[in-house]
Amino acid sequence: MIRQLLPNFLLKYLLKFTLQIYLMFSKLFHVDFQPSRNIDDSYTKLNSLDDPLPIIENLDYQEILAEAKENGNEISPVNRHKSLTVEIEHCPKCNAPTNYLGSYGYNDEGYQKLKCKVCDHQWAPNAPQSPENHPTYRCPYCEYALDKEKQRKHFDKYKCRNDDCPKWQKDNERYRYRAFKFDPENLPNTQFDKKSVNLKNSHYEMFIISKAVDFYIGLGLSLRQTKRAIEQAWNVSVSRETIQNWVLSFAHQRASVIPRLNLPLSGVVAIYETYVKIKGSWHYLFTAIDGDNGFIIAQHLSDHRDAKAAITVLNKVIKQYEGDDFTLVTDMAPVYEVAVHASKIFFDSDIDHKQVKGLFTDDENSDEDYRPYKNTIERFFGTYKAHYKRHKSFSSFDGALAHITLFQLYFNYLKPHSSYQYHAPIVVEGPRGDPIENWAQLLRWIEKQ
Repeated sequence: MIRQLLPNFLLKYLLKFTLQIYLMFSKLFHVDFQPSRNIDDSYTKLNSLDDPLPIIENLDYQEILAEAKENGNEISPVNRHKSLTVEIEHCPKCNAPTNYLGSYGYNDEGYQKLKCKVCDHQWAPNAPQSPENHPTYRCPYCEYALDKEKQRKHFDKYKCRNDDCPKWQKDNERYRYRAFKFDPENLPNTQFDKKSVNLKNSHYEMFIISKAVDFYIGLGLSLRQTKRAIEQAWNVSVSRETIQNWVLSFAHQRASVIPRLNLPLSGVVAIYETYVKIKGSWHYLFTAIDGDNGFIIAQHLSDHRDAKAAITVLNKVIKQYEGDDFTLVTDMAPVYEVAVHASKIFFDSDIDHKQVKGLFTDDENSDEDYRPYKNTIERFFGTYKAHYKRHKSFSSFDGALAHITLFQLYFNYLKPHSSYQYHAPIVVEGPRGDPIENWAQLLRWIEKQ
């Protein structure tokens, strides 16, 4: 339609003028698009935390052989005429050795199938995307084998379909269970990709380095502003790349020490997430705040707002509490329900979970007594974004992680808060008995921990 009304030479200038207008308004009003807050609805159907865990039936070929022999139905090894054409060490279902495995034709794609004579399991070892081996889950109410309902990235959903199940007949609800696919002992802990430089070899004084970190983290200046501030204050010329290396080195060297620092835990934890931009892509920062004392307990930076990220940050909190009970305050996001559910399974932790909905609500499911704790963590994110806004987007994942790591130290030990008589949430004393008030003192104190 436009090409019919306007000659080609006018169309070119019209498009160019429209683009200039858009760029001008985007700079004036900082036009940006926030990431979606939607979550996969597969998280919404959770079985009650009061339900018992399923009965896990792990097949053991030795037990099956012993039971068969006791019943007079002894299972003998395969009378093999030809050797197996595929290399396999044992049955993935019951661990039976190869002398109980026999060839069983081919699947639809032409791959050799095997069958275990002990447990009757059939599979094609060389077939691509062969199904993962998992134990048989049985309903704790009726011992009926659970049926796999859905597959997700981090877990599979199982459901009891027995119409005679006592839970179904009494509550009119099916028993459901989530079998997580990841190892709880090896949850992904955000780590730096690159090695840090040795600051002891720097020809700059530690005073200048600590002041640069203070400007960048404490005052929330950008790298360019930090560079200019150092030049004007001390007449020291330093590049933005050097300042960035200082920040990365500081964070890299202290990241492993932070979880070992003793924290005055109050027994109430608030967890929430916000988003930061890294190389133009949104990432999610999960943060756990002590409800009464206001300091940061743990953080986790993830490229997904999913249950695995929530479980990871909750696991860090559980480790800080060393088995002690605590109350967890979150919003109504289902990922936190999944995280609490997983902690019961993986970490044997019985968490008192309180959910608060929205800013103001009369929802009967919202624990309004715990709203002040939710407001505390939302105020924290307001403080963090005030320091982060000058960066707009971090240039690397390491840069974002370094900023988050050092901001946790700054917020906990250095930043004065009006709620705590303008002291930091955690006051530590230096060698002379005075409270630590700058980065140089804080770093020396951390090195002694």
